[in-house]
Amino acid sequence: MKNTLASLIGLTLIAAAAEAILLFQARLNPWRLAALLECLALMLGVFAAFTYTDFVHRLRNVALTSAATAFLMPFALLVPYLILALSTATFSFAAIAKLAAYIAIPTVLLLPDRVHGPESAGWRDFAAMLCLAFPVGAGWLSGIWVWPEDIYVFRPIFCVCVGAYGFLVIRNLKDVGYRLIFKQADLIEGSLNFIAFTLLAVPLGLALHFIHPHSRHAGLFGFAGDFVGVYLSVAIPEEFLFRGILQNFLVKTFKGPHRERNGLMLASVIFGLSHLHHAPVPNWRYAILATLAGLFYGNVYRIRTRTSASAFTHAMVDTVWHFWF
Repeated sequence: MKNTLASLIGLTLIAAAAEAILLFQARLNPWRLAALLECLALMLGVFAAFTYTDFVHRLRNVALTSAATAFLMPFALLVPYLILALSTATFSFAAIAKLAAYIAIPTVLLLPDRVHGPESAGWRDFAAMLCLAFPVGAGWLSGIWVWPEDIYVFRPIFCVCVGAYGFLVIRNLKDVGYRLIFKQADLIEGSLNFIAFTLLAVPLGLALHFIHPHSRHAGLFGFAGDFVGVYLSVAIPEEFLFRGILQNFLVKTFKGPHRERNGLMLASVIFGLSHLHHAPVPNWRYAILATLAGLFYGNVYRIRTRTSASAFTHAMVDTVWHFWF
């Protein structure tokens, strides 16, 4: 818990420093800017706090006291939105209702397994996963954090926070490996799988007319900036859901000597199918390449059992695609 509080205080101080820098460079209302940065600091603080086992255990102990407490606790995630919305005059009853529903539905689905949940996945687990993923992909959480414009990054961070509470705290799912910080072995295994995927995906993508070689000259800092943005806002949220929860649960649910292979393959196919909604719909080319990518992301996760490892490969693929294909 001390580490969690230190992280929150540190992020708040970083937000204050960022505000001071921005105020020197842009004419923005300082109170609104402070609210935006505090909202971001709080959400990132919770986003990071769920990587600490002690934080998760403390929340779980509180959640075990009563079903009502377990249900109500995640609504604290509405506080950052309220800070931003009330300070910037962008509060919306529709927005708060969407966020409340996004918290309530998966929480209610998982509550029956709060105390003695089975190790294998049940229909409520899959329904909760769908309720976490579909609203984000469908854009239902857009138009909520809207000052100074509609800010995308809040959506996947909010999704991970709700999902982490539901599956780590209420469902007490083991072996999720939700981590943000790389270890050396994560980078090595992630890089090997990135290279292997590239050797297969580039000729396949060209044959399917899905990728089109080009070059963006943004330099090393531009590449690094894109990588960090993709890692936090796309790779970590998707790896948490599709590998840390889905693949992990499927491996536990399948029986027999090939359960790891079967769980990896099914999770990869579902990951691929989740990309069909991209234009032109149904985007089967994207689904094929995403399924192939999912096999390599899942393989990294299988070996390392850390979302930081598979998210590294994921972010490398997306960033290289953005810059050169």
